[in-house]
Amino acid sequence: MATPSKAQLLTNVHDLLKKRYKPKADPHPGRLTVLEAVVYGICHEGMTRDAAAKALARFKSDYFDWNEVRVSSLVELQSTLAGFPDSEGRARRIRKFLRQMFQKTYGFTLEVLVKKPLKEALKVLGEYEAFASDFVTATVIQQALGGHGMPVDEEIRRPLARLGINEPDAASLRSTLERAVPKNRGVEFLGLIEDLAHDTCLPGIPECPRCELRKICPYPQQHKDELQAAASHAKSASSKGTAAKEKEIASSAKDRAHAKEAAPAKPAKSASKPATASPPVAAKNAPAAPAPAGAKPSSAKAPKKSEEPAPPPAKGKSGRPRS
Repeated sequence: MATPSKAQLLTNVHDLLKKRYKPKADPHPGRLTVLEAVVYGICHEGMTRDAAAKALARFKSDYFDWNEVRVSSLVELQSTLAGFPDSEGRARRIRKFLRQMFQKTYGFTLEVLVKKPLKEALKVLGEYEAFASDFVTATVIQQALGGHGMPVDEEIRRPLARLGINEPDAASLRSTLERAVPKNRGVEFLGLIEDLAHDTCLPGIPECPRCELRKICPYPQQHKDELQAAASHAKSASSKGTAAKEKEIASSAKDRAHAKEAAPAKPAKSASKPATASPPVAAKNAPAAPAPAGAKPSSAKAPKKSEEPAPPPAKGKSGRPRS
């Protein structure tokens, strides 16, 4: 079977990765300015495109203008790049670029270069230290100048090298990609490779069994023993971890059992409650207790005796009552 060309291989890679990863929308559907593309490129190198887009948005929203960024301290710029590796180096490169631009143009726009031929524009931009990075140069070509640029960093080089696309440096690999991948698919292709690099094609030992490219990638066959050893080691470590966890659970249960046996026995509760003595009932006719000395007499009044009816008047012989 004939070995596919690099263009055909990359086309197959693109098609397979689209099945695994849903292509994300371009974070910059419109064209960036040259300045914005430089800042975005510095933030994107070694990071995801989403993180770089958010960092660029913070620079545009948290500062009054780019002049404020130029005069800000490195500590302030690093806080905007919180979570980025080498945040101090990135902050220094961004501020250096803005200061060089201000010294050369007394402003913060390079849009006049957009109308120039690409080679002429790149010759002018080459005077800035930020363009010592081929990744930043390709980003500006792709995002601001309207050319076919394929930014390549370590996250892009690693999967491509395992696929057999090796070049001595990033610039040579970029040229290879620009010839093999059409311009209208460039942004999407790099996004899919970036997703692969952060999912299965990791640094060190990749997770080839989960990779969508395992059937066309030569790396699993070339490093079969190494991958099997890594999988065996991972399985052994997992088994040891499970055994240690089970041992810990058994030991904890045993300790609870010993603690329960060593605890003093609690007295058994009586089934019947003790009878409670009821207060003595006072006799009905018992004499009242004498009032203590100095106590006030009770305000209760004694009940009145019922009055007897008057006797009827005596009657005379005639039966009439006597007057």
